[in-house]
Amino acid sequence: MPFFAPSTHGNEPAELASFLDQQCAQLRTTVHGLTDDQVRAAPTASGLSLAGLLAHVAQVVHASLSSVAMAPRTFELSQYAELNERIGLDGIFGGAETPDLSRDELLAVYDRGIALIRDPTVRDVPLDREIPLPDAPWAPPDFHIDARWMWLHLCTEVARHVGHADIIREAIDGATSFDLNDAVDAAEHTAE
Repeated sequence: MPFFAPSTHGNEPAELASFLDQQCAQLRTTVHGLTDDQVRAAPTASGLSLAGLLAHVAQVVHASLSSVAMAPRTFELSQYAELNERIGLDGIFGGAETPDLSRDELLAVYDRGIALIRDPTVRDVPLDREIPLPDAPWAPPDFHIDARWMWLHLCTEVARHVGHADIIREAIDGATSFDLNDAVDAAEHTAE
């Protein structure tokens, strides 16, 4: 069931990872069957594109879970360039900016960006471990978070962007998430 995260039977770290992984899979599904030009299109008033959202989510998930893995060391802003390079991006993407990559290249970047979700060394970080925040414009002063907060934050942020992506995809060709999940399921069964 693509709309449901797999049950993990009360294992909270696995549940958080499962929900995030499911939302990331839903975002990936929104580009199924599209051309490079369609993935770059910004057909709504927002200026967001599916390519921009994939790049943004790849960066946010990779950087956030890297900070979880690095804790208690502080993740510094100067490390963003290295993290972006690690997944194959150059620059910062907020959803409206589009990387100069084909759809398939972007999906490879995206898959590298979200791979830490399934990394046991990240999933096994105690949920109450404090995650130091860098001195950054988005980090309020004296704001303290832990690994649980980071996982929950990522679930909500990615879910919000999946909603954006659903609207963009429907504006491109009328396909809905139900249609796309069925098409991806059929393609996966055919490939097996």
